[in-house]
Amino acid sequence: MTSTWSAAGPAHEPHPDRTEERGDERTRLRTAELAVERLQAERDNLESIVVRLGAVAGRLDAEEVARGITEAVREMTGAPLAMFVPAEVSEFKKLVVVCEPGLLGRLPDPASAPLLGGALWRVTPLRLDDAAQWGTGQHQYGQTNDGRTFRSWVGAPVRARYGDALGVLFLAHYRAYAFGQREEELAQGLAAQLGASLDNLALFQERARVAGALQQTLLPPSIPDIPGLEVATRYRPAKSAAQVGGDFYDVVEVRPGVWGLLLGDVTGVGPEAAALTGVARYAARALVCQVASPASLLAQLNDTLVHFDLQEKFCTALYAELHAVDKGGFRLKLANAGHPYPFIVRADGEVEEVHTQGTLLGLLPNICVEQRELVLRTGDMFVCYTDGVSEARSPDGELFGAEGLARVLPQCAGLKASAAARRIELSVLEYQAGGAPDDMAIIVLHA
Repeated sequence: MTSTWSAAGPAHEPHPDRTEERGDERTRLRTAELAVERLQAERDNLESIVVRLGAVAGRLDAEEVARGITEAVREMTGAPLAMFVPAEVSEFKKLVVVCEPGLLGRLPDPASAPLLGGALWRVTPLRLDDAAQWGTGQHQYGQTNDGRTFRSWVGAPVRARYGDALGVLFLAHYRAYAFGQREEELAQGLAAQLGASLDNLALFQERARVAGALQQTLLPPSIPDIPGLEVATRYRPAKSAAQVGGDFYDVVEVRPGVWGLLLGDVTGVGPEAAALTGVARYAARALVCQVASPASLLAQLNDTLVHFDLQEKFCTALYAELHAVDKGGFRLKLANAGHPYPFIVRADGEVEEVHTQGTLLGLLPNICVEQRELVLRTGDMFVCYTDGVSEARSPDGELFGAEGLARVLPQCAGLKASAAARRIELSVLEYQAGGAPDDMAIIVLHA
């Protein structure tokens, strides 16, 4: 019997038990790696869903919100089918149904008991483990494209902030007893989020309607015709449709051959700004026939606003009287109370900024207002605006400013008043690459 030797000593065959141990260890290691990979994939998927839910909550379309959350609950629970059924089906063009591609053959009838009726008025989700236990009428629970019935159901009630029933968020599976407590809790949590989102959206839309209606009362219903003068206005509210802005304007006949132009801006937005805007506009309209000059009108308007104890709120205003001139054109008497300076665009394209100093309205009992007289000859334009124009910012944060407006105005020479006002508005919107963060009002007079 011989032995094989090496420099390190005699060679031995691996022990069978140790080989098995190494194999078991590799198997355990691979199993652990697969478990970690599954957990990583689940975490990544959950992160993706959470990010999408955040974006969904900010949408302004009820069906888009409902679809986004319905898709999320299907992915998180692994249900082959999920759908949202509003309590009033007429509120949506169709049911929101999300399922595996090519799965659905026959759409379930959510109005059939015990689905919608059973789940709608509950506080906690309704779970139906096997629709087959309900006897005949299996078709009401829908079918897959290969004829299988949706047997397992979870119906989570969707409620508004004060308990009003908005609908039901459903999960369905073609296998019996497919859902448990985890799926119920997930459905209930996302149903609560859907209810809050739909409730907030309805509240926002109602506020937007009220704000829009209120804003219309703060602007003149129409601009009167002035012989020998084109008058164009552009008004664009801020991005937030649910907030009433503080910009206002008016054009009124003071007496035969004399017209008054008022443009103002109240600080802030919302109900307080709207109240002050209404006071300023209607007080000025009542004063125009009683005062001797634009400076007097602004002084009396200030007296009115000071009595309202506005505290930190104030108002800027520009008021001009337009007197028709026999040979054509207009003579302007102009007073300014802290408002952005207007411009005159001459017929030949020359642009002049009209500097008129004045104190803000509503802060001090006594104000100092400068008054100037200008001549608007045939072909000339008078352009005034609120700070939504001058304070517009580019994506880099740069102000549009009066300088930006002065660059645009030469292009307006020779245009109709309406075309010039629209060109100014588009220039501002293009500069800030989107909707206005502040109200914007523009008035153009073309002799």
